[in-house]
Amino acid sequence: LSGDDEQCTRASSSPVTMFRPAAVFRAALLAALAALAAAQIVTDAPPPTSRGDPDLPKTREKFAQRSPACVACQRAVAHLDENMLPRVFDERAKAARGGSSEYGTFSKIIEEEVSGMCRAQTIQMERDTRKACVRMLDSHEEKIVKAWYETAVVEEMNAEDETNMNWVLCSESRGIAKACPDELATLDVPTLVRLETRQRFDETRRRNEEARKRRRGDDDAKNRRNNANPFSKGRDGLRGPTGSVDERAPKKMTQREIPRPPIGSGMLETFVSSDFARRAIGGRDRGGDADVTDVLVYFAFPRKNPAKHAATMDTLRHVSNAIARAARTKPQVDKGGKDTRARTRGARGPKSPAGELHTTVVAMIDAERNEIPHPWGASIDGPAVVLFPASGKEKPRLLPFRDAESAQDLDRPSDAPTPADALAMLQRSGGRPETREAAGVAFTHMEQRTLEGAGRDTLEDEHDEL
Repeated sequence: LSGDDEQCTRASSSPVTMFRPAAVFRAALLAALAALAAAQIVTDAPPPTSRGDPDLPKTREKFAQRSPACVACQRAVAHLDENMLPRVFDERAKAARGGSSEYGTFSKIIEEEVSGMCRAQTIQMERDTRKACVRMLDSHEEKIVKAWYETAVVEEMNAEDETNMNWVLCSESRGIAKACPDELATLDVPTLVRLETRQRFDETRRRNEEARKRRRGDDDAKNRRNNANPFSKGRDGLRGPTGSVDERAPKKMTQREIPRPPIGSGMLETFVSSDFARRAIGGRDRGGDADVTDVLVYFAFPRKNPAKHAATMDTLRHVSNAIARAARTKPQVDKGGKDTRARTRGARGPKSPAGELHTTVVAMIDAERNEIPHPWGASIDGPAVVLFPASGKEKPRLLPFRDAESAQDLDRPSDAPTPADALAMLQRSGGRPETREAAGVAFTHMEQRTLEGAGRDTLEDEHDEL
């Protein structure tokens, strides 16, 4: 080949045979970055917007079939939303107005509420739910605190879309606890509360229907026996009542009303089914002054748990007397001559001759002999002490018994709450300032042994006959 031909041949073949590693590396790097960016966009996608419940039977059916872990997670979300967020928002408003806010206040509030979320009444009343909540808290407490902090403190208040904490905590695919199906994890808190209320109503109605069927069956069987043997007339005939001990046990009913003790006497009050709503809940449609009174109610099962019952009654007598003494020793007029006995706005109700108002009531109701009106007795199936705070009856507070997880079925006086437990809850959760102040004074002046419930083991074989 001539020189010109050889040069032409090299020029025409060089673009095909030339290898450029830098260009290939840059192309691969760009492709990897594009894939990573796409994955990051999917990963960082915001959680779905909270949706309201369409109130479909399918949704209610899935809600009723939730696992204990899902129930615990969603009830914890509802509890924190109702109890923790108002505290955080109040503190934020205080700081926005130029008030002093202690460093770490927000973190302290969130950590305190999250660590105590398993003590919520809706969680405590069911053993499987309580255990699931404890496991969730042990495994994810730090992540839950961080998630609530980012939602309640870091995010701006004027955000267009609020974060759905049900999704953040409970979603099976993306949540921290991974406890609930995604379809249920998209529900907002008001919808969760509405579905919970609907479920409790359905369960109560089902139990009532079953009880009516059993009573109808018992009546039919009794009629058949009487028709077969006309001389068997029960307690009024020749033969005495037959049947097992359970059949002869007292049936649920409404006992006769017991008069209210004098105001300020420190005596324990006794409620029955017919006056429970009026004396514990109150309101304009029920009469009485209970809606502006802090009412601590013990739902007693004295025949099923006589030892716990005796110890709990001993605790409540100490608490009632101590609260009454603290209220009697408080000055009724301040330095400026102003009456300090009715500081709660809207306070009303009966007064004693000295002018005292019902501010704190400690009472018991025999849950074995009295039907607890719905919905306040929907979850009561064992001994329970519940505070119905003034001006907040829709948010009762449960005072847990001291049962160990493995000893729930034992009847021990040491498992009952102590006076210290009851006074601490009244001081922390009482709806009236008088209640909180009296509980603090009573706690300070009560002997340490009494506060700790000393001597309750001697009540092992004792119980009050109601």
